[in-house]
Amino acid sequence: MDIVEEVGQTLAANLRAARGLRGWRLDDLAAASGVSRGMIHQIETARTHPSVATLARLCHALKIPISELVETPTQLGSLARRADALVSRHGRSTTALLVGDGRHELWEHTLHPGDAIHDTGHPAGTKELIHVTEGVLQVDIGGATFVVPALDALSLRGDRPHTYRAAEDRTTRCTVVVIYIGAHDGRYPRTAQ
Repeated sequence: MDIVEEVGQTLAANLRAARGLRGWRLDDLAAASGVSRGMIHQIETARTHPSVATLARLCHALKIPISELVETPTQLGSLARRADALVSRHGRSTTALLVGDGRHELWEHTLHPGDAIHDTGHPAGTKELIHVTEGVLQVDIGGATFVVPALDALSLRGDRPHTYRAAEDRTTRCTVVVIYIGAHDGRYPRTAQ
């Protein structure tokens, strides 16, 4: 498929999706945009390539930027495979960096009883959001100890030294989202965007 055909197919799918999200029929979008029903149908079936003026009218009616209609699937998201993650061992426990774009990181932690994962703290302003999926997690930060059971979550300052451990004599799993407010933590590489 050449680039023009790819953009046409992408535009068609994204326009149908944007219209569908609003529950609009072709006639609804035509009335709101001033673009004929037939032209919208031609665009949504990738049989024609609209002018910028036509795109502007459609986007104005849908209240979306033109860029949203031409975003390709690779711009909308990318798959990160666990097998490709950067894995660190801490005794029998592991941390796996699944995704990192420089501003956010998604980690998977598996903690076995008796092991601890220590973090010296990220750059100032960093936040962590932790969701426990199995077991019970204990997080020590400063003078505070948080015990988080499965299905619960914890928000904490990631810019302070903290320690994760299994709070019970069983494996604990959690997902950690690190949000950098300022500088990225250079200890961790950027992965797939």
